[in-house]
Amino acid sequence: MKYFTGDWFADNFIMTNILDTITFYSGTERKKMLKTKGDAGSMLFGTTWRGYLAPGRMRTKDAETGLYRTKVYDQYPELKNIFNEFANVHFKDFEYQQVQMNKNFKCPPHKDSKNIGESVLCCFGDFTGGETVVDYESKTRTYNSLNGPVRFNGSLYKHWVLPYTGTRYSLVFFTNRKKKK
Repeated sequence: MKYFTGDWFADNFIMTNILDTITFYSGTERKKMLKTKGDAGSMLFGTTWRGYLAPGRMRTKDAETGLYRTKVYDQYPELKNIFNEFANVHFKDFEYQQVQMNKNFKCPPHKDSKNIGESVLCCFGDFTGGETVVDYESKTRTYNSLNGPVRFNGSLYKHWVLPYTGTRYSLVFFTNRKKKK
């Protein structure tokens, strides 16, 4: 292993240090969900079918997939190996295509309409509170994903983040409905 130890709490510290070096922003879709202020953001890492960023600005084509790299993938290509190693160490039986990266992004109740199947949520940082609530229709369940990865189907069940203090990072590993086709 190049980055991680296999111990969840040591790897949480390592991932926090890696994420501390990233400049976070919010993409268009996430800005619609929540207006962020200060040192916060929610951005997508991976490839996408959308080739354009803005009129006259195209994304970089990914030679491996034939799709287009997201802005954060172009800015931080080393994250691909980091995320792959982390996933292989902590949830190796889970296949994913993209990673939603969040910093201090207090997600309101929502469903992930573009996702398919389960997602894996991991939280990092120095914060208190910030548990994730999943409404399974017959009951709600609260998860503290600082203690380990949490798997649930965010496209079927509404979920949100409880209030917190401190710096909260979350990574959501998932498969996108459009990319699965």
